[in-house]
Amino acid sequence: MSDFDLLVDEAVRAPFSGWDFSWLDGRADDTRPPWSYHAEIETALEDVHTLLDVDTGGGEVLAKHLPRSGTVVATEGYEPNIAVAAATLRPLGALVVGTESAPDNVDQATTDPNATSSHLPFPDETFDLVLDRHSSYWPAEVARVLRPGGTFLTQQRGVGGNELLSMFGRLPDDGPAFDLAFAVGQLRAAGLDVVRAEAASTPIAFRDVGAFVYFARAAPWVLPDLDVVEDRATLERIDDVIGREGVFEVGGDHMLLVARRPLGGR
Repeated sequence: MSDFDLLVDEAVRAPFSGWDFSWLDGRADDTRPPWSYHAEIETALEDVHTLLDVDTGGGEVLAKHLPRSGTVVATEGYEPNIAVAAATLRPLGALVVGTESAPDNVDQATTDPNATSSHLPFPDETFDLVLDRHSSYWPAEVARVLRPGGTFLTQQRGVGGNELLSMFGRLPDDGPAFDLAFAVGQLRAAGLDVVRAEAASTPIAFRDVGAFVYFARAAPWVLPDLDVVEDRATLERIDDVIGREGVFEVGGDHMLLVARRPLGGR
C-alpha cells in the first residue's frame, strides 16, 4: 500500500466525536483569530445566572466556562454528540437538550424555525447569555429567548469556499455569503443591538493528505460528500502539492459577533 493510501485509510478509520480535532495536532496548522473566544466568554459571564450554549458539540468548550451559580443549558443537533455532551456536562450540573440545528443562516429566508422543528425549545426571556460557536442559529429565536439586556456571543467560521468546491468538481454556492455584513444585518433585523463585529482571515494549512481527509469528514459542510474513491484524483493533487510545498492551504475566516437585546424589548 502506498504512503498516500496509508494516510487516507488512516483518516477514514480515525474516530471523531464531540468537537474534538486533537487528531490533527501536528498535522494541520489552524490560524487563530486575533481574539480569544474563551476570554470573550469569561468576560460575558459576569452577572450571568442563566446560560444557553447552542449546538454545544461534545460540550468541551462549555465545560470550561460555567457561571458560578445558576442554570446552564446546552442544545445539540448532531445525534451522536448528544450522549457525548451529556457525559461531559451533566456531572457539572448542566442540562443537555437534543434539538434540530438551525439551517444555514443564508438559507433561512424561505422557512422559519417552527417549519423545520429547529426552534429553541425554551420560553421567552429565559437566558442572560446565549453562546454559539461555529454553528448556525436563528437570530429571531436567539432574541426571543434572551432576557432584556441579555447578550448573544457567537464565533463563526468559514472554510474553503467556492475555490475548494470547484477543485472537487462541486457546484459553487451562488447564494449570499455568510459574511460580517450579512450576519450583522440578520441580528439587527431580529431586533438585537450589535455592539461588536469583527472578522479575520484564518487559513488552515494541512501537512499531509490524511489530515485534509479527516477534516473534510468531520466538517462535511466544508466539502459535502467527500468520497475517497471518487475524489481520489483530486486528493492525489493535494498530496502532490504537499510533497512540493510542505502544506496544502485552504482559505478561511473567523467572525466574532456580540449583540444585546434592548432593555425595552425587541
